[in-house]
Formats: sequence, structure tokens, C-alpha cells
Amino acid sequence: MPWGPLVSTFVFIFCILILGTISGIFSERVGIVNIAINGFMIFGAIMYMILQFLGTHVFAATYENKKVIGHAISMWWQVLIIPLAALLTGLFGFLFGYTTIKLKSNQVVSGFAINILAIGLAAITIYILRKYQDEGQVVSNSGTVELALGQYPTIKNIVSFKLFITIAIIIASWFVLRKTRWGLRYRSIGENPQASDVAGINVFRMKWIGLFICGCIAGVGGSIFATLRLNEFSTTSDVQGIGFLALAIMITGQWKISISTIISLIFAALYSFSYFGISSFDSIKKFEELFRALPFVVTLIVLFPTSKKSAGPAAAGVAYDKSKR
Repeated sequence: MPWGPLVSTFVFIFCILILGTISGIFSERVGIVNIAINGFMIFGAIMYMILQFLGTHVFAATYENKKVIGHAISMWWQVLIIPLAALLTGLFGFLFGYTTIKLKSNQVVSGFAINILAIGLAAITIYILRKYQDEGQVVSNSGTVELALGQYPTIKNIVSFKLFITIAIIIASWFVLRKTRWGLRYRSIGENPQASDVAGINVFRMKWIGLFICGCIAGVGGSIFATLRLNEFSTTSDVQGIGFLALAIMITGQWKISISTIISLIFAALYSFSYFGISSFDSIKKFEELFRALPFVVTLIVLFPTSKKSAGPAAAGVAYDKSKR
């Protein structure tokens, strides 16, 4: 069994899945239904791609024919690129906030529009960067080496910056939302914003903060995707629809980070096994394509019974009107 690709893919899928899920939790806990997680992750991948290109082109050494060497930048460059891409994605979240908080538009429709916008921006960005290739300036798909003990898809790739930052976000998010006074006030807005307002909480400010945090976390997930799957992103202008899977996991996990983490681990295990584990069993190898659909089928099967009993934030999806009590 190819343990290297199996384990490294498991870690990779888990990281971006749980980050997308936590992003959605922060949004819905403050009363905003956000189906634009996929769009936010796409935008994060766009920002990572642009920053990678700028770093490679501006800071790396250029040569006689102006071709940029793909591995010219140190792997430590990611410590700057990923957080910066996350911050820019957080700012992009304000666009969604303007439509849902300021204009009080339908949150589902606005989220759908953000998803389409992100795909369009990705296509335009990829087209522009590819023009540099036509002019003899190569935009390498490996412009930065991943910050890890070993490169993907080796088993040493488990010890990586993406895993450390994901674990840090999981722990910090759980602690802030469940164990702090700020987290209690934050979650109260998703349940009863009118009561929160009476208690002296600035509801609108909390919603803006929530979308910024949501965008930042999704941006980290998109950046991690672009780190290892930039070839695929450059072709599809998408992140495999992982943002939508994150929504399903969030609902199945009852909007709780702890349960969502476990579900993300299970999905990542099924996903990696369906791609790299099946090939080790000759008796079922001919059904390889069928098994690749298994993680998604299992997600749907689990979602059907759990969604009926899901008790999401009571005020999620309802535009807050301060004049109503």
C-alpha cells in the first residue's frame, strides 16, 4: 500500500475540510448563512497564487531569458504568504457583509453570487498569469516549496506548516467560542440578536467581525489547496467544491467544532483510501472509480438523518433589523 500518498493526502484533505467547516461555523454562529465558503476558499487560492507569483518574480533571482526558477524561494516564504492571503480573503468577506449586513439582501442568493464571482476572478487571474508564460516568463506551479519535513506525497509531509496552523486554528476557535465571555456574546447573536442588542452588544460590529474571521480561515484553507493542487486549480478555477462539503460537515456536526473535526477526519480517511488504498487490493481494483465516490455518498447518507435533527443557530439567515424587538 502506498503509505506516503495515502497519509499525506489524508492530512491535506483534513486540513482544508476542517478549515472550511470552522469558517462556516463562525459565520452561522453570528447569524449569517454562508454558502460562499467555497468562493472564499477560491479567493484565498487566488491570493496565494498571486503572492506566490510576485514573490517568485520580484524577490527570486531572474535569469538571462527572464524565466523564473520554480524553487528559487525558500519554503519559509509560506509563513508570510499564507497569512497574508488569509487577511486579503478576510477583507474580501466584507463584500459579502455589505450585501447581507448593510443591504440586508437574501443571504443564500448573495452567497451564490460570491461563489460565481470568485470563479470568475480565478479564471481572469489565471488567464493573466498565463500570458507571462507566452511572453517567456514562466509562472511555475511550484513557485514555493511547501514548508514541511518532506515534500508531498511522502509520509514525512505529515509534519508540515499546514497541519500546525490547522491544529492551532481548531484549538483557538474552540476555546474562543466555548470558553470565553466574548465567545458567549458572539454565539448569542446567532440565537437572539435582539436580546444581545438589549444586553449592550453591538450586533452589527460582531457580524462584521464574524465575516472577517470567516474569510480569513477560509483563505487559509484555499491557500493550502493552492500549495499542493495549483495545477488543478489553474485548470478548473475551483477547489474541488470542498467549501460545499464543509457546509455539509458543519450541519452534520451540529455547528460544533469538536464533532465537525471528527467527521472531517473520517471523510479525509475515506477520500485518501479511495484514491490510494483501493489500488492495493486486486479484487476490487476494477471498481476504483466507484469507490472514489464513496466519501461523497457517505456524506450524503449521514446528512439525511442528521439534518432533520440539526438545531442550528435560531437567527441564522435572518437579516437583523434593530427597529424590531
